[in-house]
Amino acid sequence: MDIRNVLAMKLNYLIDSLKALPKKARVALLLLPFGTVATLGALLSSNSPNPETTEGQKVDLAMDTLKMDDYPKDFFRNPLDIPINLSGNFGELRTNHFHAGIDIKTNQQEGLKVYAAGEGYVSRIKVSGVGYGYALYITHPNGFTTVYGHLQRYSAKIDEYLKKEQYKQELFAVDVFPSPQDLPVTKGEVVALSGNTGGSGGPHLHFEIRETVTEKTLNPLLFGFDVKDNIAPSINSIWLVPMSDSTWINGAQLPVSYPAVGSGANMGIKTTAAPVIYGDVGFAIHTSDMLNGNANRCGIYRIELFVDGLQVYGQRMNRLDFTTNRAMNAHTIYERFKKDRSQLHGSYRLPGNPLDIYDNLVNDGIVTFKDDQEHDLIYRVEDINGNKSMVKFKVKGTPKKGKLPPAKSVMAHFDWEKDNEFADDRLKISIPAYTLYEDLGFAYQEKGKMEGGLINTLLVASPYEPVHNKYTLCLKADKVPVKYRDKAVVVRYDPDKDKTTSEGGSHKDGWICAEPSYLGYFNLKIDTVAPSITPTTFKASMPGASSFSFKVSDWLSGIDQIIPKIDGKWVLMELDGKSGRLTCYYDKTRMTRGSHEFELTLIDFKGNTKVYKSRFTW
Repeated sequence: MDIRNVLAMKLNYLIDSLKALPKKARVALLLLPFGTVATLGALLSSNSPNPETTEGQKVDLAMDTLKMDDYPKDFFRNPLDIPINLSGNFGELRTNHFHAGIDIKTNQQEGLKVYAAGEGYVSRIKVSGVGYGYALYITHPNGFTTVYGHLQRYSAKIDEYLKKEQYKQELFAVDVFPSPQDLPVTKGEVVALSGNTGGSGGPHLHFEIRETVTEKTLNPLLFGFDVKDNIAPSINSIWLVPMSDSTWINGAQLPVSYPAVGSGANMGIKTTAAPVIYGDVGFAIHTSDMLNGNANRCGIYRIELFVDGLQVYGQRMNRLDFTTNRAMNAHTIYERFKKDRSQLHGSYRLPGNPLDIYDNLVNDGIVTFKDDQEHDLIYRVEDINGNKSMVKFKVKGTPKKGKLPPAKSVMAHFDWEKDNEFADDRLKISIPAYTLYEDLGFAYQEKGKMEGGLINTLLVASPYEPVHNKYTLCLKADKVPVKYRDKAVVVRYDPDKDKTTSEGGSHKDGWICAEPSYLGYFNLKIDTVAPSITPTTFKASMPGASSFSFKVSDWLSGIDQIIPKIDGKWVLMELDGKSGRLTCYYDKTRMTRGSHEFELTLIDFKGNTKVYKSRFTW
C-alpha cells in the first residue's frame, strides 16, 4: 500500500477518533498547538497496528492474546448446580438485536434450582407472556446486577411478593421494583426454578450481568465462569459489499460472497482470480464459534480486518447498550440476515449506526480501490477463550469504472440525520431523525391485491431497509367504509416469513395511521372479529384439580386485555405467549374449594370483546 494512502487512512482514523469526543473536548483541542494535537493523534491511533516500520518493513501479524478489562473473576458463582454448557453466547446475532447474555442449557428440562450468583437484593421482577417471561433482577454491592430469564417459578418469598403486586394491579404481566429491604438474598440462595417461559425456544436459563447504574449489559464470560472451549472459530464465507452507487465488484453493483477454505490460521477464499473492485467497498464475514461438547453455533467475540497490513476495522463483544442494540440490523447485511439469520458481520459502519462495539476504524471500515494493484487482506477472528482463526485473500483494484445503470426513480431524498416527511393522496410518512442508518432515496410502489386487504398493497421503500425507531405511516382511508374506520388497522406483509402482521392504527381525518418499526409491504384491513376462548382442561366439575387452562387467540389486532374473575373477583391467570395457553392455578390462600362462577373477558386492540362464563366445581 502506498505510504500516502497509509497516511490518509491514519488521518481518517484520527478524524473519526476526534469526532467521538464530546463537543467541548473538540473545541479545546482547537486551542492547542499543532504539535500537541499531532502527539494526541499518535496516541489515539496507537492501538491500530502500524502497517510499516520506519525501515519500511511490514509488521508481524502474529496474533497476540487480547487483554480484557479487569472484571471481578471470583464474585459470581454459577447460577445453576450443573456445569455451564451454552446454547447461546453474548453478542450473537438475533432478530433485531445482539444477544445480551448467555443461554445456559438445563439438560432439556425445566425445574432446575436457580441460585443467586452473588449476595444482594431483588431489585426487579418482570413477568410477561413474551420476551424473558418470568425474569428476576438481583442488584449486588459491587456495582453489577444479574438477570435470570425464562424462569418457571420464583422462590416462595419472591412469589408471594409478586402475587401481592399482581392482585393489587389486577394484572398478570407486571414490572415491579422492590426496595433493598424487601427481598435481600445471599450468594447461593435458591431464588427460582429454571423454565421455558416467554419467547424461549426450549428449556434453558438466560443469564446476564449488567452495570447497575447504566444498565448496559456485559459479557458474562468476562467474569471468570468456567466454560470449556478449545475450538477455534469457524469462517464460512467472505462478502464484498458496494458502498456507493459508483462501486463495481467484478463488473456488477451487487454484493459478492466467496466460500472460505482451509482451517485455523491458514484459510483462504475459493476463487480462481482475485475479485476486481472499483470504488468504495465494505467487507463482511460469516463466522461463528463452537464450544467443547456442544453442537450449537455461537457468536464471535473479536473480529479484525487488515488491508495491506493496516488495521481498518475491529469489533469486540464486551458490552452492549439496550438503547442502540437494534442497530444490529445496520451491523449485518440486513437482507441476508432477514432471509437466513446467518451470523454475518459487516466490517464497516453505516453513518447512522450508533453501536459502540467498534475500534480501530479507518474511514468507518470502508476501503477505496482504484489503483490497478493487488491488495492483501487478512481477517482474524477470536473467541473469548483466545482460540483464533485467520483468512487471507487478495483483491485487485481497477481504475476502470463500470457502466452506470439507469437512475432509480425516487420521490424524495431522506437524510438520516434529519426529520423526513413525504405525502401524496394515498400515503403519508414521517421518519424522525436518526431512524434511518443511511440516506434513502424514498419511493413507494403500488403492488397487487392482498387477501382481505382494502387497497392495493403498497411497497414502502423496501423490506430490506432497516430502521432504528418507530415512524409514522398513514394510508388513505377512502376505501374503508365509514362505519368501520375505527376498526381498521395497518397490516404489514413479511415476504421472508410469508406472514401478515397488524401494526395497529387509528383513524384521523380520513387516514389510518400507525407506527411501524419496519419498512416494506403495507395494506389496510378491518378487524371486527372478537378474540377466541377455547377450554382445554377447564370443566364444569374438577374436584381436587390443581389448575385449569384455556387456549386464547385473536385473529388480527391482538389481545389487549385479559380479565379473569371467580365469583366476581379478579383472579390470577398465567399466559404462555408461545402457545396462547392461559392457566389458573389453585391458590389456597386466595381461593376455596367448592362451587364457583367463572368469567373470562378478552378485549382486542380494536375493542372487539369475547366473554366466557361457566359455573364450575373444584
